Amino acid sequence: HIAEMQQALNRKLHESTKKDSGGKGDHLRRIVLQLVVAEAYDLAKTRLADYVESKVEFPAFQERVQRYIQHCSELIHAIQTKRNFPGLATLSLSRQQEIHEKVMEHFEELKHNLRQIERIERDHKLLDVRSTVWVVKAVTMVGIAIFAAAFIMDLRSGLLSSLLFTADLWINDASSWFVSKIL
Repeated sequence: HIAEMQQALNRKLHESTKKDSGGKGDHLRRIVLQLVVAEAYDLAKTRLADYVESKVEFPAFQERVQRYIQHCSELIHAIQTKRNFPGLATLSLSRQQEIHEKVMEHFEELKHNLRQIERIERDHKLLDVRSTVWVVKAVTMVGIAIFAAAFIMDLRSGLLSSLLFTADLWINDASSWFVSKIL
């Protein structure tokens, strides 16, 4: 009977993992949850820690998710303890069911915390993109300002004097022609 309950728990955990995965940003969540379902708890904790440490381009990210990482490690340990509870066979069926329900609660909470870590990572990536956009806009504005200043300086020193000379010449020619027609 215990084997059947363990299989039912494993099925529920697999279903919960499959139901939650499928998005682009769930790489960490999928790996950790699959390792927990496969009862590779230490490897799940290691992968979680390695993932956060690999995000060196976002130093504030590591600080912000530290408490989530700690809580996820505690949840993984709680799941491990409850799934490998010594003397589970000697407990009543209702007590065994309570332990399995608690495992599912911890598993759902683990999923929620992993989603939070992924959300924080997305926020940091978005902030990084925004700062890049600001830099590109600033460089573009400076380039436009330099081009406008160069154009005005060129206008003032060369093109403007040529334009004034040409306009004066045309006005003199037009007025001379007009005066010659009148007289």
